Amino acid sequence: MIRAIVAFLGSILTGLQAVFIVIGREGLCLNEGCKIVDSFPKLPPLYFNIAGCIYFLTLFWCFLKGRRGSEYWHQFAKLLLLAGIASEAVLLFFQYSIVAAFCSYCLIVFSFILLLNILSGLRQVFASMVIFTAVFAILLSLELRAVSSSDMSLDAGSYAQIDEESKHSALYLFFSESCAHCENVIAAIGEENSCDIRFNPIDRIDHFSLSGIRLFSDYDPGVNVAFLKSLGIEEIPVLVVSDQERVLILKGESRIIAYLNEHCLGREEVDYSGSSQTTSSNYGHLPDPDQKEDGCSVEEDCADLGT
Repeated sequence: MIRAIVAFLGSILTGLQAVFIVIGREGLCLNEGCKIVDSFPKLPPLYFNIAGCIYFLTLFWCFLKGRRGSEYWHQFAKLLLLAGIASEAVLLFFQYSIVAAFCSYCLIVFSFILLLNILSGLRQVFASMVIFTAVFAILLSLELRAVSSSDMSLDAGSYAQIDEESKHSALYLFFSESCAHCENVIAAIGEENSCDIRFNPIDRIDHFSLSGIRLFSDYDPGVNVAFLKSLGIEEIPVLVVSDQERVLILKGESRIIAYLNEHCLGREEVDYSGSSQTTSSNYGHLPDPDQKEDGCSVEEDCADLGT
């Protein structure tokens, strides 16, 4: 009966998550890792949660039928649990090795499946441990990695663009809708901008107030997250300026605004010391990832921070 209750609670959890997604509300998650992980799969998160709800409801039904003396339903439930633990091994590997960010909601779902395997007896625990370890080890042995800075197109992660004639080949602003420092940078651009700037969010965007922009409906925030992760940068906003001679990377609100003032807004010349310059596509000299700037963590919400 305990297993049936746990399975039913799992169906409620995944069902509520699906409902929240349908009505446009924030899902059940304790950190920003959920948005990062959700940005990678080709299928929308809604489909995964519907599948999860059906999975837990099937387990609930099997456990109820098994209480009536049918061993067939118990065996079928155990097979489903082994399939679930194998799937979770893939998802955990994906978060650990590819995205380098953990989704708290996903970990809660994993804990439900793990608990159901434990409640199904020692033999089931042993079988689930063998399958989980085998799948995880096989994935570790493969050359699966996050996209590096040398083989990704940042244009694929662009949500919007200001098309202006500029001496720069490309400016990319990495930001988040929930970051107050990012909003300050975007607000500083205004109507006087003369640069061609692309806006690359680390999560899905609901509202964007800057006028005179061209929006792209098909954009992948995962590209932007992977790019920053590959450089060891964990704070936003970040401005990447790339031309034929160099790549300039600026991190933090004040340095980015200073650069925009000098090169794009024509307001004043400012020394934005502490920035990093590199040649070609070699990002060998970057801002110290441990240095705290006037920015927001990629994995934490900072909407309430002051400017």
